[in-house]
Amino acid sequence: LELDTIHYKEFGSGKLIYFIHGNSLNLESMIEFYEPFFETNQSFRRIYLDIPGMGDSYLKPSINNSDDILEETYSLILDHSNNKNFSLCGHSYGGYLCLGLATLFPNISNLFLTCPVVKAKHRERILENHKVIVQEEVIPVDNKEYFEDYLDMNVQISNLSWSKYQHSILPGLKKGTDSFWTNISEEDYMLSFENLLFDRIKDTHCTVLLGRYDQIVGYKDQLELMNDRKNFEVKLLSHSGHNLPIDEPDSLFLFFKNFIES
Repeated sequence: LELDTIHYKEFGSGKLIYFIHGNSLNLESMIEFYEPFFETNQSFRRIYLDIPGMGDSYLKPSINNSDDILEETYSLILDHSNNKNFSLCGHSYGGYLCLGLATLFPNISNLFLTCPVVKAKHRERILENHKVIVQEEVIPVDNKEYFEDYLDMNVQISNLSWSKYQHSILPGLKKGTDSFWTNISEEDYMLSFENLLFDRIKDTHCTVLLGRYDQIVGYKDQLELMNDRKNFEVKLLSHSGHNLPIDEPDSLFLFFKNFIES
């Protein structure tokens, strides 16, 4: 389905949740991570978005920065939600957009974020050293050219996690992104009101999962910005990196189950 320029897929009916994927990925990653939760709970309407310039979403020539991306996403949700309450779920840059959206919508029920960007400028982030925990030997048969990337991004190395990586991460990587994203400056990647994000999110409850070995966005900046705020529930997972939903699916299941039941 397409509405304006943003491509999305929709499942189910009931309470509304929007899912926004990370940079260089597409909506298939979030579908792979989260749809299994809804096999036994069909009381939710799930809408998975492709970020403009990623997946199958078109990038308007007028889009120049993350503020424009946020505005485009805001417009879709505004038109689509009919002023009903909804929840947001985001990973990495998708989590950053969710935080931005939470400053614009008064009717967001809650947020569920994994490894969210909170500082767009890479040089300002406190990053962790990646760690690899080999559970079993993995000998790639298909997609061998992506195996090094898998080892560079995942902490838990197993045949199951390699399979999940291929199903969730590779569709977006193979599809590629608009040149806008490969050439974007750090200033344009940053929301213009980044330093005000958390002061503007006063009432919306937010569950945040962070990876102990996340070398992409880290976890210390998130803890510093969120830990003293009563509306943020922050969990640091000790066996995860930036691909946390693949590294610790059981923990994701537990916390997301609590999230949707709340």
